[in-house]
Amino acid sequence: MNAADKQWYLLYCKPRQELRAQQQLANQGYGSFLPQITQQKLRGNKWLQSTEPMFPRYLFLHLPVGQELNISAIRATRGISDFVRFGAQLARVPAALIQLLTEQQIQLKQQPQDTSLKKGDEISIVNGPFSGLQAVFSSADGDKRSSILISMLGQWVEAAVDNSQIAVKNNTGG
Repeated sequence: MNAADKQWYLLYCKPRQELRAQQQLANQGYGSFLPQITQQKLRGNKWLQSTEPMFPRYLFLHLPVGQELNISAIRATRGISDFVRFGAQLARVPAALIQLLTEQQIQLKQQPQDTSLKKGDEISIVNGPFSGLQAVFSSADGDKRSSILISMLGQWVEAAVDNSQIAVKNNTGG
């Protein structure tokens, strides 16, 4: 059965209960989709990978066409607050959007993220205005940025860049 053969609905979950709600729905025989994203977070001067819902408190529910929707059973599910509604109408989500989110999640998982940068590590700048240049990691500058040193015209210049713009330099060879 493909995505076009399903009706997709949007559920609103209790705070930090998305995974619990998804498991409870599966126990009842319902399918769901919870897009997640893995991000780098700075905790106590150490970078850690944290996987979190892409849309906190929201969960996509699907039903095969023709299956009856038991609203009260779903609303009573642990972790679920209610259906997202527009007036009295339940919010339906186009199957094309679910397909797009699924593809995006797969692409994000295929992009390796190295979170073990230490001061002095050689890095490559993979995109942005300094793309292609080699640099040295200096320090973390919040959750999403880093301070780096770039060699320009024989001098070290400090710059702040988004973490998505840098990668650990591969040191292969002798």
